Amino acid sequence: MENGIVEVLFFDSWAWLIFIAVGLVLIILELIIGIETGLDLVFIGSAFVLGGLITLAMNSWVWTAIVTGVICVIYVAAGRRYVHKRMAVAKEKTNIDTIIGRTGIVQKDIGRGSIGLVKIGYEEWRARAKEDIKEGEEITVTGISGVTLLVKKTKGSE
Repeated sequence: MENGIVEVLFFDSWAWLIFIAVGLVLIILELIIGIETGLDLVFIGSAFVLGGLITLAMNSWVWTAIVTGVICVIYVAAGRRYVHKRMAVAKEKTNIDTIIGRTGIVQKDIGRGSIGLVKIGYEEWRARAKEDIKEGEEITVTGISGVTLLVKKTKGSE
């Protein structure tokens, strides 16, 4: 019986250090994996480190677990949304993406499987379509593949 008490006292005395070590492992794991986890491992690891440091003098694995759990819950309930919102990269259209949806005129016939030429504004572009489009017809840009526009006949010009 005395041996079991010694084991519990030993664990109580070192629980804070175990939590700090686990927290550091999670933080390092985030660095290895990269930002794909959205910094969750860093924050949960930090919660473990803080829980261990806060309960350093308490010598109780129960209090270490409770404090760490509370910090994790606070992060998940409040902080996670804020952090992910601040980290989100706004998807902005590039200059080339702004051409999607614009209309133009076919300068050189576009056949199924062959490249033609279209004029959008003052610029001429290579173009490909899923249908045959004749010179002089109006087109609408539906997408971009490399330096070639993907186009379709504009409704009403058929």
